[in-house]
Amino acid sequence: MNWNTKKVGNTFLIEIEGEIMGGAEADDFKDIIFKSIEDDIVDIIVDMKKATWMNSSGLGMLISGLTTLRSSGGDLRLANVSERVRRPLEITKLDTVFSIYESVEEAIQSY
Repeated sequence: MNWNTKKVGNTFLIEIEGEIMGGAEADDFKDIIFKSIEDDIVDIIVDMKKATWMNSSGLGMLISGLTTLRSSGGDLRLANVSERVRRPLEITKLDTVFSIYESVEEAIQSY
């Protein structure tokens, strides 16, 4: 998994590319979340347009980020979730926990 990050207004955008598998990448993801909180940006959007797959460890990585941000008064929202990546969210009912948007623009406007 690779990602690019950038600040967009009062939000932080994480663009994910490839397979979301957790593991060592989960630590890097947590570091991004903590750095964002340190910079007083607690609203994050994860753009999953280029994500190709997600397993349960990847789900855990996203849940960890969500709970960390919510405990800091923020939120983690998902955008551009493909059917293949959305399926694990639906099976685990996490699609009712995360706010999911069709585009990054919609996610930004939701804050």
